[in-house]
Amino acid sequence: MSTHTLAMTKEKSPTLVVFSAGAFFFYSFIQMTLLGTETMKAFFMDNLALSSAAEFGNFAGAFLYGTVLMLIPAGVILDKYSVKKSLLATLLLMIACSFGLSITTDVFSASLLRFLMGAAHCIAFMAPFRLAPRWFPSEKLALVAGSLVAFAVFGGFVSGAPLLAIINATSVQIAMVLNTLLGGIILLMVLLFVQDSPDGEVEAQGLQISLIEGLKLAAKNKQNWLAGTFIGMLNLSVLLLGAVWGTTYLRFINPEFTEATYTGIIGMIFIGTMLGSPVTGLISDKLQSRKKAMLGGAIISLAIMLLIMFPPSTSAGFFYVMFLLLGILTSAQSIGYPVIGESNQDKVLGTANGLSAVILMGIGAIGQPFFGKLVSSFGGTSSASPLQMQAALQSAIWIMPIAFVISIVCVLFLDETFNHNH
Repeated sequence: MSTHTLAMTKEKSPTLVVFSAGAFFFYSFIQMTLLGTETMKAFFMDNLALSSAAEFGNFAGAFLYGTVLMLIPAGVILDKYSVKKSLLATLLLMIACSFGLSITTDVFSASLLRFLMGAAHCIAFMAPFRLAPRWFPSEKLALVAGSLVAFAVFGGFVSGAPLLAIINATSVQIAMVLNTLLGGIILLMVLLFVQDSPDGEVEAQGLQISLIEGLKLAAKNKQNWLAGTFIGMLNLSVLLLGAVWGTTYLRFINPEFTEATYTGIIGMIFIGTMLGSPVTGLISDKLQSRKKAMLGGAIISLAIMLLIMFPPSTSAGFFYVMFLLLGILTSAQSIGYPVIGESNQDKVLGTANGLSAVILMGIGAIGQPFFGKLVSSFGGTSSASPLQMQAALQSAIWIMPIAFVISIVCVLFLDETFNHNH
């Protein structure tokens, strides 16, 4: 390493570089979950003159449409161009869309803005994982990846109770202005602290590879498919139980629970994910093995899920602990990101991350409606009695242990990547 490189590395803290990029991931997560509170939902339904839940669902869902369509293109962009410039451009776009969303009363314009924010989310999501392998040694990558996931999930927490407190103290309009200002602060952080690599230069090889060649290299690497599937299967605990079906399941399993109780229990998945992501990463780095930590997380997640399905106690306290543990253990999914980082050449890492993200998001996108169809097929229709609904949910919930078994199989076929040169 040259004197120039050493000087540059001293000037820039790897933590500051990567987590300034991670701040955009955090901000983007706030935008993705911005409509989660009833107050914010009511504001946009009134502001955009939306008359039904279906219309609101189309507006809210535009974010994910943009994300799914742009994941692979965003990965290619990060391979071909400066990560810092890509971050600045897409963060500016998201800030502009956030401001536009606070003032528009046209549903088409608002949906287009949500779509563009979803597209920008792809860069927010992948850029810190693109930078991390350049700035951190292999033995710290899992901890860094886990901490980035925890940082992002914290954004989802901020858009809930803290945002609601701001709205109650001021107004939705002021909260939206503060949201835009937060984006401006993060833009300044990216401008000041993010740097493409320790020597200050973009890898030249990343500028030479063609789109088709990059996609071929990423698709031919079994590690990308296995790690992406592993992340997606463990992430179902968040997307299936945390985001949609968990409260319904608990409501019928224990009808004595109040709404506050089962909502609080499901919230433990998110708290567990925030706590567990850096911890599982640290365990992987300490074990000097990706596979051991991933396998342990998946096996114990399976055990916890079976305890949730066949509980020795139906008390609220038991479920609070179980769902907290489920969040902590399934956060072993974050170890999949350094596996991808250590399994691909730098010139195709963005494309590989994009491909894996399509797999993991596709699993969630299929899993959510599939669970609903399973419930219906097992007799859980609108005319079903509470007992019939309970039986249908108990049958459909088997999708979760099956997902964890698939994640275990993925780990068994993975090659160990810790400290390996790719």
